[in-house]
Amino acid sequence: MKLKRLTLQGYKTFASKTDFLFDEGITAVVGPNGSGKSNIADALRWVLGEQSYSTLRGKRTTDMIFSGSQSRSRAGMAQATLTFDNSDGWLPIDYTEVEISRRAYRSGENEYLINGQRVRLKDVADLLATSGLSERTYTIVGQGLIDQALSLRSEERRALFEEAAGINHYKARRAETLRRLQETQRNLERVHDILNEIRPRLASLKRQATRAQNYEQVAVDLRHLLRIWYGYRWEKAKAALRAARKEAREAEITWENGRRTLLVQQENQNSIRQQIDRADQQLAENQSRRDEVRTQLEKARRDMAIMEERRQSLERQLVEAAQERPLLEEQRAVAQIDLSAATSDLEAAQSNLHRVQGELQQFNATFETTQATISRWQQAVTQNETNLRQAQTRLAQAQGQQSQLRERLREASSSDEEAVAAELEDLAEEIERQTAVFDTARAKAKELNDQRQAAQNERQTLINELKQLRRDARQQEQQLNQRQSELAKLEARVDLLDQMRHKEVKASAGLRGQLASFITIPDRHKKAVEAALAARLGTLIVAERQQLEQLLQQNRGQALTAVALNHLTPFPTIPTPAGAIGWASDLIQVEAAMQPVADLLLRPILLVDEATTAYELALSLPPGTLAVSRNGFVAHAGGLVQTSAADDASSVLAREEAWRQAQAELAQKRAGLAGEETAVSGQQTAVQDKQNRVDELQNEEQRLARLANEAGQRQAQAQRRLDNARQQQTYLDRQQDHRRRDAQRLQERLTAVTREIEGLEEEVVGGETAVYEARTQLAALPIAEGQQQRQTLRQEIAAAQTILAGRQAVVDSRRTTLHQVERQLARVQAREASLRQQQSQMSLTDESTTQQRWQEQLERLDMTIEPLKTRLAENRQELQGLRDKVAALQKQTHDLETRYTQTKIRLTQQENQIEGLQDRIKADLGLVSLTYDEEQTGATPLPMHEVVETLPQVTELPDDIEQTIQNYRGQMQRMGAINPDAPQEYAETQERHDFLTQQVEDLSKTDAQLREVIQELDELTSKAFGATVEQVNAIFGNTFTQLFGGGTARLELTDPDDLTISGVEIIAQLPNRREQGLALLSGGERSLTAAALLFSLLKVSPTPFCVMDEVDAALDEANINRFRDLLRELGLQMQIVIITHNRGTVQAAQTIYGISMGSDSTSQALSIKPEEYVAQSRQLV
Repeated sequence: MKLKRLTLQGYKTFASKTDFLFDEGITAVVGPNGSGKSNIADALRWVLGEQSYSTLRGKRTTDMIFSGSQSRSRAGMAQATLTFDNSDGWLPIDYTEVEISRRAYRSGENEYLINGQRVRLKDVADLLATSGLSERTYTIVGQGLIDQALSLRSEERRALFEEAAGINHYKARRAETLRRLQETQRNLERVHDILNEIRPRLASLKRQATRAQNYEQVAVDLRHLLRIWYGYRWEKAKAALRAARKEAREAEITWENGRRTLLVQQENQNSIRQQIDRADQQLAENQSRRDEVRTQLEKARRDMAIMEERRQSLERQLVEAAQERPLLEEQRAVAQIDLSAATSDLEAAQSNLHRVQGELQQFNATFETTQATISRWQQAVTQNETNLRQAQTRLAQAQGQQSQLRERLREASSSDEEAVAAELEDLAEEIERQTAVFDTARAKAKELNDQRQAAQNERQTLINELKQLRRDARQQEQQLNQRQSELAKLEARVDLLDQMRHKEVKASAGLRGQLASFITIPDRHKKAVEAALAARLGTLIVAERQQLEQLLQQNRGQALTAVALNHLTPFPTIPTPAGAIGWASDLIQVEAAMQPVADLLLRPILLVDEATTAYELALSLPPGTLAVSRNGFVAHAGGLVQTSAADDASSVLAREEAWRQAQAELAQKRAGLAGEETAVSGQQTAVQDKQNRVDELQNEEQRLARLANEAGQRQAQAQRRLDNARQQQTYLDRQQDHRRRDAQRLQERLTAVTREIEGLEEEVVGGETAVYEARTQLAALPIAEGQQQRQTLRQEIAAAQTILAGRQAVVDSRRTTLHQVERQLARVQAREASLRQQQSQMSLTDESTTQQRWQEQLERLDMTIEPLKTRLAENRQELQGLRDKVAALQKQTHDLETRYTQTKIRLTQQENQIEGLQDRIKADLGLVSLTYDEEQTGATPLPMHEVVETLPQVTELPDDIEQTIQNYRGQMQRMGAINPDAPQEYAETQERHDFLTQQVEDLSKTDAQLREVIQELDELTSKAFGATVEQVNAIFGNTFTQLFGGGTARLELTDPDDLTISGVEIIAQLPNRREQGLALLSGGERSLTAAALLFSLLKVSPTPFCVMDEVDAALDEANINRFRDLLRELGLQMQIVIITHNRGTVQAAQTIYGISMGSDSTSQALSIKPEEYVAQSRQLV
């Protein structure tokens, strides 16, 4: 037993945690449709790592999670756990029990666990790889997929047998090896590409490195001469600097002496000026002090006069206060008497008022009865008068309304009907005029819109044409870019060929080129001339002998052939022997300027047809000549012969010819490119013209749109005016109707108001009568006597109150007067005491003493000021003499300073010159330790003698050193741009070239080894596949016969000669029938055939367990028994889980799980063991 348990929670319809225990043999799962049976098979696929959601009957991860129902919320996670028994170690892990779990979350995340530890999907696949559960297509047979093996093409059906043969790991190894082989081939191609890139660059770097080395040698020679030249210039500059420094020092000493003398005189002058300043300050202080003393003296005099005046004033005020005090005391006594009398009169008035108020209260109590009757009649009179006034008011209002109605009726009836009619007529004319304007504007707007639409259509057509033109232009530009790219490649090729023509030869002045560049050889003589001349075809040609010597000097150590045009001896002319074609100098075209070189090199060469002729003629030729045949056989005078190698593309003539062809092709492509550029330019011009026309049409369209808009606005304005006129006409018509109706309503209203006035007049007359009667009854009552008596009493009370108020005012006035007199008396007494105190404090003696003291100080200051004025005049005279002397000294010092400044300038110039020389030395020689004088300022040179070099001390320059330096500099400039890193780059590139070459060898070996591995794997898989097909074929025939009760079936290979790609065909013959195709079988027959193949595969290569989902759905009762028998037979070898509706299949199961759908839309499981159930039933019986 391998499979022990399946635990589901939240997976599809299994919302609650559900355990399925699996025993040995067959486990059947039954239940109605839609109960969730197939979800068990899906869960097994899912937990084993299935990634295709269509196979799991879903679309995404969330479809694996319980989605909820009306009575139960959805789950947030789905989990399935498979438990395997690993006690026999069939899984490569050190556990007796292995749990594999898979979780899915609504976020789309999946987790895999082995024994509770999170792992990767790859870890699960690796664990199951050796067990046959990782990629088996027939371990779990899904619903409706039983006959899929029959529907597959023969090549696709091969996968079933490969799995049964257990060669998938060989296929995986082969795929991995093939991937490595492809990667090795790609790497090999990349290395070859890199090598192809490096090889041309390697040759170029070699030439650059040689040039850099030659440049370095010239630079070393130049540096040696520059050290001598700069050493001489440096010593000379130091001597000039020493002289300038000495002159500056002497000028500075002279200037300093003069400046010190000037400073002494200036100090004397400043001393005298300070004395004068101090005397001026002292004089000013004394004069200021004298002014202050004089001011204080005047102030003392004024204060003394003021004190005298104040004393006299105090005496006068004391006399006045003494006179005023008795008068105030007398006024206070009189005011006290008047206040006492007024208080007595006030008390008498209060008594009289209380008496009169009592009499009025007694009269009011008696008059109350009569007052009630009077009030009643007074109310009647008031009410009647109110009614009368209201009636009169309504009458006046009705009369006023009558007048208004008559006025409005008169206005309504007097309306000018003729004016309204005339206005209506004018409006009719205005409507007609605005209608014409509207029609004109509408026609204009339509015309402009039609023009705008036409312009828009034309612009759209032009835009389409412009797009096509732009596409054509882009295509032409792309073609032009391609041509330019090809031209750039061709130029690079021409440059490369040109470099190959002059490789390893340094540029030199006067170099014209090589011989091959100036001759034109007919094709029939090319091989002969090249065999005869060989390397001399690359003879370098210069103008003069001096240039020849310079060329040889620059290319010292290299093998080359060169000639100077002005220093050569032509070969003598020799008659052409019989049987020869002619001398090369007569048969080859040479530029006129190069004819002397041709006479030297081509005249000794005799061209013939055959090699034997060449040999025979060479024996009779003078020394220095040779004969050459067309095939390149060379015979020298005297009998020496030589033969040429096969055509060599790298020969001088080949390179020259390739260069000339490339030049011609380059010229042709440049001409073609110029034409294409002209065409592209013309296309661009056409595009621009078309674009300009589009812009013009767009502007015209915008203008027409603007005009159409304006016409539309005018149309709308005319429409508005027309509508306004029509509205005005309608308004006047309605107004005229309203006037008629208003006149009619006013007449009716006037009639009603007239009737109302008549009724109100009658009501006014009745009201006047009622008022008269009420007033008569009121007059008969004794109202006047009672009111007269009460009025008299009220008058007496008012008079008593007035008297009381007057007497109260008198009392208050007398009391206020008394208080005022007392306050005045107190103020007078206080002022008198204050005046006496001020009089006692005032003293004139102190003021007199102060005045005398200020007078004495003024006299002393006058005595001090006069000597100061005398001394100040003397100091100023002495200061003037010093000023003249200082001016003379300042002029002399200025001249000395000018001389010193000039020497400093000359010193600075020398220092700048030596600094400039130092900069040039550093620029030309780099770090150089220069020797300085002891007096020279600047930073002390660091001790770097071991790192940098020093200049030699030179007192005299060698002859022509400057010319030699200029020649070296010119030579370096003629060498052109030099890559100083070329030697290092060449070494690195060479090293990389060697490394990549070794890599090519290693990758080639790896490629061969991988191909051998693939061949071995193909042999292994072919053997295993063929053996498995034979075994399955043998069992398949028996199984087929057992299921059908007869008939035959076999397996055939589509390509027996190549088992690595051969497919598997199924040939079946049912009982009592002829052989026919699988497509002609019925559904049940196809199911039985597929089951026979499945059982055969499982018997040959059994898996730990097998899950079948309704594979028996198409079988009838007759076939199900044979299917059940084979199922039981297979169940003895492995665990089988079968999901079925068939009762016959369920009979073969040792364990049965019943699945049902609960009320909350979740799957519920119930398990039974038929044997235990039957045993319990027997016990009960």
